[in-house]
Amino acid sequence: MKTFAVRWLVGLLIGAFVVSACYGSTRPVVKIGLIAPFEELYRDDGYEVLNAVKLAVNQRNAAGGVAGRDVALVALNDNGRPDEARRQAAKMAVDADVLGVIGPVKTGSAAAGQALTGHGVPWIALTELAPAELSGGFSLALSPETLGAAAVDALLAQPDIRSVVLLSDWPEAQAGAAATEAAVRSLPLASVDQVVATAGEGVAWLGEAENGARLASALGSQATMVGSSEAGSHMFAGRAGDAAATVAWLSAAPDVDQMPQDFVAQYLALAGADPGPQAILAYDATNLLLDAMALAGAGDGELDREAVQRALLQLGNDGWQGSVDMIRWETGCQLAAGCQRMDEPIYQHAVR
Repeated sequence: MKTFAVRWLVGLLIGAFVVSACYGSTRPVVKIGLIAPFEELYRDDGYEVLNAVKLAVNQRNAAGGVAGRDVALVALNDNGRPDEARRQAAKMAVDADVLGVIGPVKTGSAAAGQALTGHGVPWIALTELAPAELSGGFSLALSPETLGAAAVDALLAQPDIRSVVLLSDWPEAQAGAAATEAAVRSLPLASVDQVVATAGEGVAWLGEAENGARLASALGSQATMVGSSEAGSHMFAGRAGDAAATVAWLSAAPDVDQMPQDFVAQYLALAGADPGPQAILAYDATNLLLDAMALAGAGDGELDREAVQRALLQLGNDGWQGSVDMIRWETGCQLAAGCQRMDEPIYQHAVR
């Protein structure tokens, strides 16, 4: 009973985030959503993203909102799990004032995207998704194909590594790795128990953080791994342990030393900690969504979900300047199939 009460209270508090600028205002309010893990294993990852989204919304309201309206944020907890992700997406869809959603944030939450698409809600993913998972949405993360090739290249850049074993369930990642024409063994994630530390062979892990941390621990300190953004999870290093493999991870966003210093200072003031790559990715996703809402509602435009989707498509096709890099959708992007950002630049990070 105590556990239920605590979870209910946390869920209520998270779901009720409304930016302070809305209080005391007679202007109309529109909402954006965030679906992320705020409890259990990935809660620290969720709160890192939440603080970035809140910062962007607060700044926009201080500057006058969007299209004559204040912006409120609704943040719902999915625990990083598919079933919860689908449920929270359905809750977002019921509220017609929610004009767009940031998420999914974690690989385990990928189901949220298709649930949002089914309800006609625009969404921007922060995690790598297969093409089938991206249909109807937008992604600021690396594509699986790009990720597979980049992971192989990053490993082979190490002087002692001559071959790579790639663990992924994405055919696109396997195709990207094969295109490097390097010595690559591709295995499904379920084959993880077959992987042992082998001299001269690096390991690319494109799966969820929890299992990747177990693999890093099992391989031991003589091994080298490269992972997707999941390896950047706050829990990864702790779960892997001090005797784990050397691990790096790849992302479409930079480390704190390459971020704009005003963003770093403002994020630090709000969150009490420096932003990580996922934080600035969330900040850019939020500002892109808010700019799309402003574009959709300009003049006599109808500010609804369909108009926001069209505006997101237009901004990314034209090229939208993010905090660090220009964000463009891949050439020929069609909303029905989903819109993936172009794959450059790619940033490599050390696991904390």
